[in-house]
Amino acid sequence: MSPRVSIIVPVYNAADFIASALEHTRTQTFEDIEIVIVDDGSRDDTAALAEAFTRTEPRARLIRMPENGGVARARRRAVEESRGEYLWFIDADDGWNERALLHLVAAADAGPFDVVVAGARFVYDGGTSTRPIPVPDSPPVDNVGAMSMLLSGRITGHLWNKLFRRDLMQQIALVPARVHSDLAMVADALSRAGSVAFLDTNVYDYRLRSGSIITSGSRRAESLALVGDAVTAAARRASPSLVEGEDHRYFVCRYIVLSGTKDAVLAPYEPAEGRRLYEGMRSRITNRDLLVLARRRDLRRLALATSARWSKPVYRRLLQLAER
Repeated sequence: MSPRVSIIVPVYNAADFIASALEHTRTQTFEDIEIVIVDDGSRDDTAALAEAFTRTEPRARLIRMPENGGVARARRRAVEESRGEYLWFIDADDGWNERALLHLVAAADAGPFDVVVAGARFVYDGGTSTRPIPVPDSPPVDNVGAMSMLLSGRITGHLWNKLFRRDLMQQIALVPARVHSDLAMVADALSRAGSVAFLDTNVYDYRLRSGSIITSGSRRAESLALVGDAVTAAARRASPSLVEGEDHRYFVCRYIVLSGTKDAVLAPYEPAEGRRLYEGMRSRITNRDLLVLARRRDLRRLALATSARWSKPVYRRLLQLAER
C-alpha cells in the first residue's frame, strides 16, 4: 500500500548534518510516510551515512545519482521514484515542526487541495534572529489566483513550506537552474493546480548560514534567466492576462532584474563580464517599473532600482546598507 506522503530529501556533501536531519524525520507524528533520499553525487560520507539510516528505517530509501547534477535534477528524480499521494520537500540542513505533516495533510484533505501553503520562518546564523514567512489570509484559490499571489510575493517560491499532490508534481518541467530552482518548480505547480489552500501554522525553519548557496555570492545570471523564463511561462499557462499585468512586471523587476543587478555587482565575475551584466540589467529598469515599486510601497527596492539606473556608486552603497 502506498504511503500518504513522500518526504523528499536531496543531499550533496552533507555529511556534517545528514545523520541528525534524517533522524529528525522520524519524529513526525504523522507516520504514514516514506523518506526518499537522493544523494546528488556527494564526494564525502553523505551517501554512506544515508545508507546506514535506511538500514534502521524501513520507510527510507536511498537513490544515488552518478554525478552532481544540481538540486533540481535530484528533486526531479525523487518525484519520479516517489510513491506517496503527497510530496513534501525538505533540506537536510534545516529544521521543521514535528507536527508539520499532521497539519499539512489535514489541510490538504479538507478540500481536497492540490497544494497547501503553510507558514515558515527564516532563522539566521546561530538562531539569534528570525523572520517570519507569512501565509496569505485568503480562502482557497485556483491556479490564476495562486499565480497572481506568487508574482506579487504573497506566496513565496519556496518548496519546503508547501505540500503538493504527487500527480501534480509529475507534470512539471525540469528547469536545471543551479540556484532558485525552487521558484521554477513552485510556479509550474501552481499554474497547473486546481485548488490551493493556506495554513496559518509555522511548519518549517529555513536556516540561513554564511557560505550557503543563497549567501555565498555564487554566479546567478544563467539561473535567473532560466527561472524568469519558467515563471513567465507558468503565468501564461495559468492565464495570458497575468503576463500583461502589473503583478508580473513587479515580479520581473524585483526578482529577476534587481537580483540580476545585485549578482553583477557582488558575484565573482571578470570585470568586463560584470560590467556587461550590470548594464544589461540596468537598461531594463524603466519609469514604469519605478512607478510599480512606488505603488506597491516597496521603498527599499524602489531606492535600489532608482540608484542602479542612475548611479552605480550610489547603488553599491545602498546595497551595502540593505545587506546589513
